[in-house]
Amino acid sequence: MQSPKLSEWLSILANVGVLIGIFLLIAEVNHASRLSEAEGHQVRTKDIQELNLQLALSESLADVFVNEKTGGIESLTPSEFLRAQAWYSAVLRGMQGQYYQYQQGFLDRASIDHTLDDINEEFYQKWETYGLLRLIESEEWLKEIEQRLSKHSGVNSSKK
Repeated sequence: MQSPKLSEWLSILANVGVLIGIFLLIAEVNHASRLSEAEGHQVRTKDIQELNLQLALSESLADVFVNEKTGGIESLTPSEFLRAQAWYSAVLRGMQGQYYQYQQGFLDRASIDHTLDDINEEFYQKWETYGLLRLIESEEWLKEIEQRLSKHSGVNSSKK
């Protein structure tokens, strides 16, 4: 008589153990997900800092951008053109990498919206001028950029 009751209790304890295990697994997956998102933000911030630091520490790169701003792209020497093109290529690839991180769930939408705003305000025209739009590998990202550009051009034209 004792054996069936013992079996029932062991079965109940085993089920409780399984439930506890499932809750612990959910907590671990949630923690790992938050950790991955934090790492994505950290990588993004580090990339931005490195680009800004390179610009701040490079007199010749700063001179290239001053020349470009004051005299236009036509005023650049061939080596200055290549330096600027390489710089804007690095920015494009970095932003493209951020979009990939977003697609994988490692960056939030606000970060990508900020990136798209930066592209709208400055970078897209530079990428086009330096022939870099061909480097955009993600069709989804290109569509988002174009949608943002058309949205902002509609806003700008309604303000005029």
